Amino acid sequence: MSADPNGTPFRLNRFIAMCKAESRRNADSLIRSGRVEINGSTVRDLSFRVVSEDIIRVDGVHISPIKQVYLIMNKPKGLVCAVTDRFSRTVMDILPREISEAGVFPAGRLDKESEGLLVLTNDGEMAQRITHPSNRILKTYEVLSDRAVSRADLESLLQGTLFGPRIVRPSEARILSRDPAGRWLSITIAEGLKREVRLMAASRGFNVLRLVRRKIGGLELRDLPSGGFLLIEGDRLLAMIVDGGCV
Repeated sequence: MSADPNGTPFRLNRFIAMCKAESRRNADSLIRSGRVEINGSTVRDLSFRVVSEDIIRVDGVHISPIKQVYLIMNKPKGLVCAVTDRFSRTVMDILPREISEAGVFPAGRLDKESEGLLVLTNDGEMAQRITHPSNRILKTYEVLSDRAVSRADLESLLQGTLFGPRIVRPSEARILSRDPAGRWLSITIAEGLKREVRLMAASRGFNVLRLVRRKIGGLELRDLPSGGFLLIEGDRLLAMIVDGGCV
């Protein structure tokens, strides 16, 4: 079946995203480059709609929709946030085979030494929605510093940090009431540049001993144990990110 079983036409880029775990932007690139055929003819029209009788091929390979899978994980420290890695275990290694073989991938990244909230899916459009900076989905991290953090440090963080030619600023930075006193911070950011929080800290003269992603949008990590995961429907996941919810 190449479209909605109820007969509703799908835009071609959405259909490709459903079949290949691509974002619609990547699907647009496939279409523009002439790599997509419908019923034997190359189609470059991004607005083209497909129906259930159509046969769609990308690079000559017939495609059909995959079952979309969404899960929330509490990523443990020491795993690489990738599908495969030559040197280290990845988050895929702690998933059951039937889930890892469904083509899921991390929607966003946490570095190897970081832990906490992570979404994995084979829905490229959902992953793009969660990770693209233009969507302004905030991520909140709890950070353990190797020394007490002063109010001056907080003010400096909020003024911004130079990343190449850019200055990036957290949306919020505050000291948490937690032992060891003065060493736990909550930092909320919008973009999630590579090692952004660690570099923010290092530029103020303190090192991060522990970094836990606590929130993605309104979705908050509370009770899910380290290494645990929860399968969830896509609509519910999006509602939790937008409106709030705990796992």
